[in-house]
Amino acid sequence: MKNKKKVIALVLAVALVVAAVGTTLAWLTAKNEIKNTFTVGTFTEPTTDPEDATESLFNENDELKSGTLDGNLYEKSWDSSADHQLIPGVEFVKDPYIGIGPGSEDGVVYLYVENNLSNKVYFTINTGWEAVANETTAGSVAGTYTSGLFKYTAGLTGSASADSWTSDPLFSKVVVSADANTADFTPATPGEDPTITVKSFIHQAKDAGGNPIDSATILTAAKEAFELA
Repeated sequence: MKNKKKVIALVLAVALVVAAVGTTLAWLTAKNEIKNTFTVGTFTEPTTDPEDATESLFNENDELKSGTLDGNLYEKSWDSSADHQLIPGVEFVKDPYIGIGPGSEDGVVYLYVENNLSNKVYFTINTGWEAVANETTAGSVAGTYTSGLFKYTAGLTGSASADSWTSDPLFSKVVVSADANTADFTPATPGEDPTITVKSFIHQAKDAGGNPIDSATILTAAKEAFELA
């Protein structure tokens, strides 16, 4: 009888061990998550007239009232449907503005002009613009240009609610010299149409800390954008 009690006690002990092994232990745990939301700086497109901020560029049918618009680049007086025939002594009204819409960052502005004609077809830049050294081609008249890279010296200041435009276009007209001849109207590359192309580049003016970005850094970026570097 005494031995039987020992057996029962042993069996019970084994059962207790098995129960302990089969139990899942609940450890103390904690789980957390932090999601960071970032904003993205941008340059939105302008919608108001650069010469009159109260006037929309578009009519009630959402059609451009006049000129030619491509994103931030606007030529108020250029009529793409008109015939622009090259004739010695003629002048064409052409006025490229750059603008940014509401919510835009402050921007540094460059325009690049490609002209595949001779130096007898030229323009004069307006106040507030400067030619980038060693990156322009002079026209046949002193102080004029046929092509190249130009900077808007004041830059554009972004606004939460309004457009911001260059105060003046890069130039106001393209002039054909009175002594030009047929050869001056022939593009350097055979088979090309005679064209003048204006391209825009806008770079953020300040870094994340609100400090002005080095002008040399922005100029390098502009040259790369226009494949000049």
